[in-house]
Amino acid sequence: METHQPSLQLANTDGTGPRKRRRTALSCVECRRRKVKCNRERPCGPCSKTKSPTCTFRPNSRITPQPTIAPDVAHPRSGSQHGSSLSSSKTNQDNTCDTDAILNRYIAPGTLGVHGNSTLGPLSVSNYDSSSQSSALTIRTLSARVNDLEGKLAALSNGGSSKNISYLARNSPSAPAGQFIKSKFYGESHWMNCIEPYEALGQMNQSIAVNPQTNKTEICQSTRLYTSIRECKMMARTIKSSRVAYPNLTPELLASIPTRAVCDQLVQCYLRTFEGIFRVLHIPTFTREYESYWENTAAAKPSVVTKILLVCAIGVPFYTPSTDGQSHPSLRSLCTKWIQSASLWLNSPHEKSRLNMAGLQIQILVLLARQICNVDGDLIWMPAGSLIRSAMHLGLHRDPSNFPKISTFHAEMRRRLWATVLEITSQSSLDMGMPPMISLNDYDTRLPENVNDEDIGDIGSMAPLMPRPEGEFTQTSIQIAFTQTLPMRLEMIRLMNDLRAELSYDDVLRLGSELLTTCRSNAQRMQSHLVRPPSGSTSAPNAFQLKLFDVLVRRFVLCLHHPFFAKAKTNPQYYYSRKVCLDISVSILTPVSPAGVEDDWRNLMTYGVGFVKSLFLYGLSTVYLELVARIEEMHEETPTVLPITPDSSPSVVPDNFHTLRSLLVASKSIAESRMRRGETNAKGVLFIDCGIARIDALVSGNETESAVLEAAERGVKECAKVMRIANANLDGNGYTLGGEEWSRGEGADMVFGAEGEDVEGVGAGEGWAEMEMEMDWNALMQDDSLGSLGEFGFDGTPEGWFVGGWDGM
Repeated sequence: METHQPSLQLANTDGTGPRKRRRTALSCVECRRRKVKCNRERPCGPCSKTKSPTCTFRPNSRITPQPTIAPDVAHPRSGSQHGSSLSSSKTNQDNTCDTDAILNRYIAPGTLGVHGNSTLGPLSVSNYDSSSQSSALTIRTLSARVNDLEGKLAALSNGGSSKNISYLARNSPSAPAGQFIKSKFYGESHWMNCIEPYEALGQMNQSIAVNPQTNKTEICQSTRLYTSIRECKMMARTIKSSRVAYPNLTPELLASIPTRAVCDQLVQCYLRTFEGIFRVLHIPTFTREYESYWENTAAAKPSVVTKILLVCAIGVPFYTPSTDGQSHPSLRSLCTKWIQSASLWLNSPHEKSRLNMAGLQIQILVLLARQICNVDGDLIWMPAGSLIRSAMHLGLHRDPSNFPKISTFHAEMRRRLWATVLEITSQSSLDMGMPPMISLNDYDTRLPENVNDEDIGDIGSMAPLMPRPEGEFTQTSIQIAFTQTLPMRLEMIRLMNDLRAELSYDDVLRLGSELLTTCRSNAQRMQSHLVRPPSGSTSAPNAFQLKLFDVLVRRFVLCLHHPFFAKAKTNPQYYYSRKVCLDISVSILTPVSPAGVEDDWRNLMTYGVGFVKSLFLYGLSTVYLELVARIEEMHEETPTVLPITPDSSPSVVPDNFHTLRSLLVASKSIAESRMRRGETNAKGVLFIDCGIARIDALVSGNETESAVLEAAERGVKECAKVMRIANANLDGNGYTLGGEEWSRGEGADMVFGAEGEDVEGVGAGEGWAEMEMEMDWNALMQDDSLGSLGEFGFDGTPEGWFVGGWDGM
């Protein structure tokens, strides 16, 4: 009997490491794991009896015998012979080895089976080849997820920051969990992922084929089945269109659009201010739409007209009318109408027709316009939640690389819009003191590329982008810098608004230091582009954009340190928080241009609410409290041996007193400008008046209570005069002082201006005098609202002086 030497091979195991097998494993995986006898049927008896979801047999390709090595051609060294055979066997089986070990270690045994997805039917021999490929894909996917988790754990163990963890998770390869169908993303748990309609037609059906363009199984258009389905679909669309009224723009709204000369200026105002901060539009594409609209206004789509109106509305606060241009008060009235009409258009029936990229751009522009133009701009956090959910339904939270059929243009625009959505969500969450409802684990979209708009190319282009060097400033540089700091800022919001844990000062110092270091680096880099812009560059930043970018990031550190700001007077451990809060507040209140010059930054402070009001209030209250604390500390440290005569007063002026006081005076000027432009809340001016009076009284040694009361009385008369002049054309119909009758509804934020319809809470004529005469100053001062805030001398919240109307007094 002739014998031969068996070849050395590598066998699969169940997680115990490679071992030699003398015979093929004929039992199914489930029976071998349970250590029961398998009858080798398809499916086997034990699996059928236990109702196992799968009955998995190992493919034949894994037991194919390797050719033997003849003695006459073998390497003279036997060790080399066995090593070569082992290496060759390992290379051939690299993609399929240890399948069951990985599956059984990280998921429920038998859940995925050999195909990588759930199945209840038996496995046929003809499917073994495709099964091996699916198993290899499943192994790679699970291995990537395991590596991702191990990397996160290692980063946390080594003291890594949240920023490093976020990029580790974002750059990890993984298969898309869900489907991207008709520009909508459906997650793994959506019902569309649990059915496969074409399987019911059979795999050999000639009506079914794979579309090479989309790589999806579809019905062939040349078949009768396709014709029947198409007729049903057309009938369904006709029925649905008869049931729903599609939104249209009213003739009154179209008639309110200014002349092209005015619109051109408004568009430029928007482009030079907020488009460089919050990237929403592809400027060349928007320019083409804008030109097409003026060529034929009647043929313009409602979405294009709405987008143009919102861009113009955001530009109104920064608009300087020319000699032949439209007056500013009338534009203020019109921009309110445009914003409200856009909101109605978004909320009109047939919402599905607006769930696209254009609709998402309009949603973003509405939220920005509401804050910049003071149209219900303090209630942004709630619609921002709807915005981020719309973006996720469009699949913006998944990086476009997961969907290779997306063009380069759309891929880059999706990354930009997602970054803008995240920024609006984080800013509104900070303003409202609420969680952002988004975490780093909820998205894997990468940063936008450092390119200008003209570098992206045409809409259908698939050519890869060529990013510019990191040090070169582009139209996306500010947005990239925003997004790079987002992981740290999301962590700050979570810590500040955590209901179950107290804010740790160690976390405050760590996160604040990291973010401030990044801010300084970005400021130095971008300041160099402002001072020395590259020759021929059309994307150089301006002072407004750099200041707004800087304060929008730094204010997170201000809010983070502010709880420890008031404790710094009694506990020197928190002195760093006091210094940081003051430095950032001074940066916020310092104007871009010399005092009295109308620039874009002053216009934003004059008109804006939302994040603008939050900036203003934090900076104003911090500077005021710091001045009071310094004056009191100087009084405590003044030597008592100094001679004091009846003619002399102990005038004690702390360091930087005049600089800080000048910021309060400039803030009062801004508050008065807001009232002259339609603001109905006088508490801001009154607070600053009373605060300056109290500071001056403390410095001069006079009685503070009488000085504050006198300043409040004087401030109310000045505010009444300003409001009377600003709204002189109101007829007073429909208003009662302190009553329940309101023309715009309770809690309205803004007066329309010269063409406005009403003013909040007071009538014309005798209403102003009545307001001045009936003000109960004892009631105003009895709560000691200008008394003390802890140890700093200001009880109550500054926000109470700015929100609400006269009814709160």
